[in-house]
Amino acid sequence: MDIACTGAGVMASRLLDAVDGMDDCTLVAVCDVDEGNARKAAEPRNAAVYTDHETMLAEHELDALLLAIPSFAHTNQATLAARQGIDLFVEKPVARTAEKAHEIRSAIEENDVISQTGYLFRYADITERARELVENRTIGLMDGRYWGGIPGRPWGREKEKSGGGNVQLATHVFDVLRYFGGEVNSITTYGNRRVRDEIDFEDVNTSSMEHANGIVSHVSTNCITPVGTQVTLVGDGFELTLDYTAETLTGSVDGEEIRFEGCGRAVETEVESFVNAVERRDASDVRTDYADGVKTLELTLAANESLETGAPVVLDGPDS
Repeated sequence: MDIACTGAGVMASRLLDAVDGMDDCTLVAVCDVDEGNARKAAEPRNAAVYTDHETMLAEHELDALLLAIPSFAHTNQATLAARQGIDLFVEKPVARTAEKAHEIRSAIEENDVISQTGYLFRYADITERARELVENRTIGLMDGRYWGGIPGRPWGREKEKSGGGNVQLATHVFDVLRYFGGEVNSITTYGNRRVRDEIDFEDVNTSSMEHANGIVSHVSTNCITPVGTQVTLVGDGFELTLDYTAETLTGSVDGEEIRFEGCGRAVETEVESFVNAVERRDASDVRTDYADGVKTLELTLAANESLETGAPVVLDGPDS
């Protein structure tokens, strides 16, 4: 199976490390606007180096493309690949705007290609274990936090490029809440910037949500102090905390203490899921395809809209 990667940054390197561990995958090309970064990723793997994705796609017959670039950099990389029948793994957030995301989703659906997005928390074993424990139980409340400090990359500190704390940073938490709690009917978000001048968006914000099934949930985003990322689930006979920084699941179910240590293979698991789906032409094990990733993007964009207007935002139905 021949794979190429567009993007040669931090996330791309983690994806490529996972590909290295798969015997049936061959990385044939790497493309990045920074030729030095592309070369650094490609040459140890005997892959071709490109700075233009259109040239790369024209010169190789690919089975799949890993798209690991910042959301603001999405132009026609995904749509061009989809129109060539190339299956797509797209890092989160899946686009910077809803319009671009819908354009890409349409190309994927019209060309019947397999897609997966990089919401790796869904592939963490602490998430799997928590879903086993709460299966057939009623969830009442979900509380999540992304307390990650200042974004490390310069573009991540600009809201126009990154989308700010909700779209770029806390998006994994919003996605996990959708995974456990289903779609959101409405969201209200408040925030401010009082401490950090290094970013041009809110250094803290908080979102409250009502899900279609009656669950209520909350997400707080903190760009002041890098404490970590957690999700707590409360419901019928249980309270569980998934700590994605420490990779632990703790709490209790029916009075029995729970402590589960994760093995830290979420990236490897998500890449394996994608590769298996491509090879078998069966996406049943994909936990977050592109259309699903678009729903998480729309939720975080709604959080930003509520921040700007000071009013609740009602989301469209599940088929939006």
